[in-house]
Amino acid sequence: MIRVALDAMGGDLGPRIAFDGAIEVLSRHSDVSITIYYSPVSGVDTPAPNERLSLIPCSDVIDGDDDIVLSLFRRKDSTLYRSLEALSNGTSDVAVTLGNTGAMVALARYVLGLLRPKLYPALIRELRSNPLRCLVDLGANVHCAPSMLYGFAELGAAYVEAIADEEAKVGLLNVGVESTKGSSVIKKTDDLLSDCSWPKYLGYAEGTELFDGDKNVIVCDGMVGNAVLKASEGLLSFIMEKFKAEQGAASLLKSFYQIERRHGACLVGVRGNLVKGHGCSDVPATVGAIEYGIDIARADLCTAMQTRLCNEEIK
Repeated sequence: MIRVALDAMGGDLGPRIAFDGAIEVLSRHSDVSITIYYSPVSGVDTPAPNERLSLIPCSDVIDGDDDIVLSLFRRKDSTLYRSLEALSNGTSDVAVTLGNTGAMVALARYVLGLLRPKLYPALIRELRSNPLRCLVDLGANVHCAPSMLYGFAELGAAYVEAIADEEAKVGLLNVGVESTKGSSVIKKTDDLLSDCSWPKYLGYAEGTELFDGDKNVIVCDGMVGNAVLKASEGLLSFIMEKFKAEQGAASLLKSFYQIERRHGACLVGVRGNLVKGHGCSDVPATVGAIEYGIDIARADLCTAMQTRLCNEEIK
C-alpha cells in the first residue's frame, strides 16, 4: 500500500481541490491510501473518511506569501509541517503539497534532512517522459554558486537513472554553446562538470535543447529554471487559446502536453519523496501531482538516488 500525505491547504483554489483530487485518485488506485492534512474552512465540507482516506485537522496554515523566518520552524501544527513530519517518521511514503515553495524547501531541509551534506535540494521537472528529459532547478535556489549547480547535475542524473534506468547526459543551460559565452559562475561550473567522471557531461545547452536533443538533464539556477518553465507553460496556454476555433487542434495540443510530462515537480536532495504541485492547480492537475507522487514512491526514488549518490562519493 502506497501511503500519501496530502497538504490540502496550499493551493490557490482552496482545500476543495485537494479533497476532490484525493477521492479521484483513490477511485483509480486500489493500493493507495491518503491522509489529508487540512484546516477547517467555513462552507467547505470534508469528504467522508474510510479505511483508505484519513483526515487530520490542523490549527495552522502556511500561506503563499509567508516569509521564511525562524518562526516558520516552530509552526508544527501547520498542514505543511504535519505532512512532512509524516514522511519523516515513516507513516507516509510520499508527501504532496500545492503550497508555498520556499516554505516547503526550508521545512523539508529542517524536518527531513539532506541526502548528503552541502548538497542543496533542488526542484526537478520532467519536460518529457518518453524519452525522459528533466530541468533542474526550478526555483528552490535562486543565487547559486558553481558547487551548487554541480550538485544539481548530480541530483538530476541520479533522478534520471533511478526513474528511467538509462544513462544521464547533462547539459548546462547557457546563452550559447561557445566556450567564450556565459557568466563566471557558468564557466566555473562547466570546468567542474568537465573534470568529473560522473555524471556524463555534454557541455553547454541552449534553450532550443530543452525538449529535444541528446541531453536529458538540463541544469540551471532556480531563477532561470522557473522563468523557462512558466514561459513554456504560458506559451502553450496562449497557443491553445488561439487554436480553440480550430476543430480538435486545442484538444490535441492538450493531450500531447498531458502525455509528455507529469504534473508538478519533485524536490530531490532531501530524505523523502516530495512533490510540489502548481499553486493554481485544478482537480485534474492535483490528481496528476498525487499520481506523480505515487509513481516516485513505488520506485522508492529517495532510496535509489541516495544509493547512486553514495556510490559515486565512495569512488
